[in-house]
Amino acid sequence: MITQTSPSIILPSVTVEKSSYFKQSVTRPGFSPGRTMEYFGNVNYGANERILNLIKEGLVNYPEEELYLVVTSAGGGTGAALSFYDSVRSILHATITTIAAGDVDSSGILIFLAGQKRYVTKHTTILLHLSGRTFDGGKRYTAEEIDAMVKEDRIKDKQHASVIAEHSNLSVQQVMKRMRSHTLLTPDKLIKYGLAEAILD
Repeated sequence: MITQTSPSIILPSVTVEKSSYFKQSVTRPGFSPGRTMEYFGNVNYGANERILNLIKEGLVNYPEEELYLVVTSAGGGTGAALSFYDSVRSILHATITTIAAGDVDSSGILIFLAGQKRYVTKHTTILLHLSGRTFDGGKRYTAEEIDAMVKEDRIKDKQHASVIAEHSNLSVQQVMKRMRSHTLLTPDKLIKYGLAEAILD
């Protein structure tokens, strides 16, 4: 889906998913300031570089210890998020516990899912939606260029949904359905779907 920013832009409605139970954590992770990092703000390659460097330092300084990453992000480029996820999981093989705090939207969930263990705070929400683009005013694109963008976004949406499905009890199709519906997941749903282990007090 391609969207162009304009003064009369209409935002899609949001579907809020929540359930009737609220699971609290039983054992609280042993956080250490020296082993705790923060991924705050938009997902981009600059933020990736900064956090990945900190993770590498942590692997050297604390080779036998667990590292912690607090994630609060409104999202950003799916490609950048997948790059971070693959770097942590497939290249560095870092043992990281991630904690989602507040808004963890869009591609921010892929940063969160890089953790082997995952927790959320009671104020965490995660927004699932399809890819979109914002164009600068006056920028001109041909039909072929727009078609190429749509094809790329559909591939990224499928990759995004596949990572979420891999770490949950949802299928890729079920994740895609929620992305199309612009779905907001509350902490209890994140536990129910297996995306997080527990809710921190």
